[in-house]
Amino acid sequence: YKIPACVRLLDNAHFRLGEALRPDHSSWLQKVKGALTHCMASYVLPDFFQPETAVCATICYEGSDAEVKEQMQNIQKLAKRHDGMVLGPKVGKAGYDLTYMIAYLRDFAMTYHILGESFETFAPWSKIVSLIAATKERLIMEHSKRLLPGVPFIGCRITQLYHEGACLYFYLCMSFEGVNRASEVFAELEHAARQEILKQGGSLSHHHGLGKLRSSFAHERSSPGFQRALGSIKEAIDKDNVFGARNGLYAMASNHC
Repeated sequence: YKIPACVRLLDNAHFRLGEALRPDHSSWLQKVKGALTHCMASYVLPDFFQPETAVCATICYEGSDAEVKEQMQNIQKLAKRHDGMVLGPKVGKAGYDLTYMIAYLRDFAMTYHILGESFETFAPWSKIVSLIAATKERLIMEHSKRLLPGVPFIGCRITQLYHEGACLYFYLCMSFEGVNRASEVFAELEHAARQEILKQGGSLSHHHGLGKLRSSFAHERSSPGFQRALGSIKEAIDKDNVFGARNGLYAMASNHC
């Protein structure tokens, strides 16, 4: 059967972040409505729907009316089979709005001494759960080892699905109040996370590429034959490095120019 055009799964950290970012009710009527909704939800929802463990998936459908109806019915069956609940388009739209807001939230958070960034990877289905858990544990350990202030925010969401696996997006935020060389410290945490991702069977990148940030991993993750082939292309096209390439496999070589 036809599958949805897009499925994004938010972990509990992202779910709670979205709840925390909801604006306060401006009128007494909205406050009463919100209180009643919360009270009814706690009464209707099963005990296992807890704010500390709940996750949320936003799903986008495309196609004709009949195709969309079929997709929605299939999702409802899957949700019921796995003790999930379909919450409707309003919650789904709010999930997508959070995706668009994150980049702006990062800049806004810096005014409150919060530094944050995302990094992605691809992992096969058999490695996803263990990879996410191990990467989060590694980041908590690295954060604690450096005696950094506060508790880091570490979230992960699945953004793209394939038959072989999925793209994982990690979000890391830390307080940098009173931290010297905060950007360097953050880069060290992200480097450690990437080490753990590779150790757990994830890829060096899904679509962001290597750039300068992940260039230190390039040589150990690329075969000698591939490195020679890429070097030969560079030698033939831009022998004098007019383009100033310092990304990926070219990053280390350019340091010796």
